[in-house]
Amino acid sequence: MKLPDRKFLLRLIIVSLSITAMLGIISVLGTGLGGTGVKILASVIGIDAASILALCCTGAAKSVSQRAVQVAGMLGACLGLATGICVIWWDTTASGVREGILRASVVFFILAAASAHACLVLPSRSHSRPARAVVTGTVLCIGAAAELIANYALFPNFDPGNGYIKALAVILILDALGTILILLMHRFGPRRPDAAPPEAHAPPPSPNPSGAKVTAVP
Repeated sequence: MKLPDRKFLLRLIIVSLSITAMLGIISVLGTGLGGTGVKILASVIGIDAASILALCCTGAAKSVSQRAVQVAGMLGACLGLATGICVIWWDTTASGVREGILRASVVFFILAAASAHACLVLPSRSHSRPARAVVTGTVLCIGAAAELIANYALFPNFDPGNGYIKALAVILILDALGTILILLMHRFGPRRPDAAPPEAHAPPPSPNPSGAKVTAVP
């Protein structure tokens, strides 16, 4: 599956951010955007969020599992944006249908955010054995946290209790700790064995090469 190009996503982000800024300035300096203007602004903000999450899921994949995470993040961002726009622009009187679409949009964006986070830490997995262990544990925490958070959007009136919230807090703390450790190991850890060595500077050419012929003076 061919993923969108980074240049396309960057251009989309620049355009959508520019539109967001323009609408924000109009709402501040003018009398307001009105109902349609608010919907346009909300749609553009959704495009901003989906594009940034999709951009985090691009890049070269070193394994099939990493490519699967990238594809899941892309699909989550696209489906979250599509369902979010439906909620914004679809004036339906059926509150249950609207609520269901909104819950689906939140779940898709949670999937996209978790996948984007995993895509940012997975390239560090092959540095060393400690880094592989930390990355694997962090990715597991990312998935577990996304599942626990998504349950609030999946199930109406979800009230799991204090133990559930404590478990979620512990997993989020471990997730943050693992991400910080990965950044530190990537910045201050040993050089990767497959990293390209620094370029050696070629010595300046000798003014009298050894292979040059010397003309005899008669």
